[in-house]
Amino acid sequence: MKIVIASAGRRAHYVEWFQEGLRAQGLVGEVVAMEYRTASPSLSLADQSVPMPAYNSQGYRDAMRTYFDRERPELFLSLNDYELQILSQGLADELREFDGAVLVLEKTTQSMVLDKYRMAIALEEYGIPTPVTRLGSELGPLLELAAPGDRFVVKHRFGSGSTGLHFATAADLGQAVAESARTALGDDGRPAQNGPNSVVVQKWLPGIEYGVDGVFAVDRSSRMLGVLARRKDQMRGGDTDVATTVSPNPFHSAMRGIGNLLRPAGAIDVDFRETAEGEPLVIDINPRLGGGYPFCHRAGADLPAALIRSAAGLDHIPSLLEYELNVTTARREEFTVLSAAAEK
Repeated sequence: MKIVIASAGRRAHYVEWFQEGLRAQGLVGEVVAMEYRTASPSLSLADQSVPMPAYNSQGYRDAMRTYFDRERPELFLSLNDYELQILSQGLADELREFDGAVLVLEKTTQSMVLDKYRMAIALEEYGIPTPVTRLGSELGPLLELAAPGDRFVVKHRFGSGSTGLHFATAADLGQAVAESARTALGDDGRPAQNGPNSVVVQKWLPGIEYGVDGVFAVDRSSRMLGVLARRKDQMRGGDTDVATTVSPNPFHSAMRGIGNLLRPAGAIDVDFRETAEGEPLVIDINPRLGGGYPFCHRAGADLPAALIRSAAGLDHIPSLLEYELNVTTARREEFTVLSAAAEK
């Protein structure tokens, strides 16, 4: 089996865990890292590295088709939101013609997920709990309903991770919107040109934040294989630094609803935050393996192995997505040798 991980970047642990997943399931295969950044640590750890033009370059589409035609990978996934957007514009369907599973949403749903404003509206219409979300140009209604002491969250409309994140009171909300808009990108990953409409604003929720993975069959049937969840205990630079595994049960209903709405294949990463009354609301969705899954992996889950079995047409083993509760894990840095001088 050939597995391709594109835009792995610094998340080289996914390369290693898919390699381990192949061995654990008794399958012969290799994990390929596909990158345009030649200094990416994932390239040196993969069984094979494939330099690829940047996803927003003219040569990307032809290079991808040529690679798939020659290598015929059984499973392809990308860890980059903007690359997923490019792939969803017809290219993923072209690559599926070579008989592999390409873990990319359909064009309409991928565009909706990348746009946090449209996604919030769709969730609300579908009955999935989410905070009221407005564009940076629509502050009037939010401020009219604001109570003394209310706080707001501002972030990029087409952001990845927590880009453009600001916390503000009613008094400085306009300034926070302007500051976030200055660094905002559009849906193509290039600098946005539409000012306050390039950011979204939500009322800040005071409760606990959770990262949750929904795991779906790779055959695009939207069959949910399992749910993984962790409480975010400590953040750094928009990423979870310390987290504790929790029961996935409170999130099953929302994740099934999201699965029915988006019809994803593979893993989808969803952030929830509780209201003051303890109700978890969806605050962000990334249709890919996210940065928070490792906290569940260290507690015993094996999401890569579950995806491998799905791609190989093997029966799902529910225990692969089971994990120990109340395991607290901290993120740490590692160093990977990219090259070494030849011995003299």
